[in-house]
Amino acid sequence: MSVQCELCGEQACREIRPMEYSYKGHSITLDQPGVYCDSCGEVLLEPEDLKATRANLMEFHANVDGILGPSQIKRIRKLLNMTQKELGLLLGGGPNAFSRYEQGITAAPRAVSIALRLLARHPEDVKQVTDSFATQPSQDFTQISG
Repeated sequence: MSVQCELCGEQACREIRPMEYSYKGHSITLDQPGVYCDSCGEVLLEPEDLKATRANLMEFHANVDGILGPSQIKRIRKLLNMTQKELGLLLGGGPNAFSRYEQGITAAPRAVSIALRLLARHPEDVKQVTDSFATQPSQDFTQISG
């Protein structure tokens, strides 16, 4: 689809092109939809264009940072047989946190990543953790772990 470039006024095309993204010294090339002008080199990425690559970019950033990415978080949540809301209330961030993590809108904090990795290794402990918070929500960590 041909449109007019907002910068130079020449013809630009809405298409998908490979685009390289860099983060902390690492690079990834993703197929990025957008409006590309070959005359001036302008690239216009609208919100739906950014949404198309958001989860892949978040996976890339998470991998570089050593935390869980959206697809890993979703896989572990399903392994634990919990809803996004349940896991958000248990591990923090609120009822919509895991929706944002799984869509790649927000990166999960490192502490959440660590907790999920531990629970993925020992899914049988989920009931014990949820029960301890339900029966003794005001106790501090030393009282619960002791």
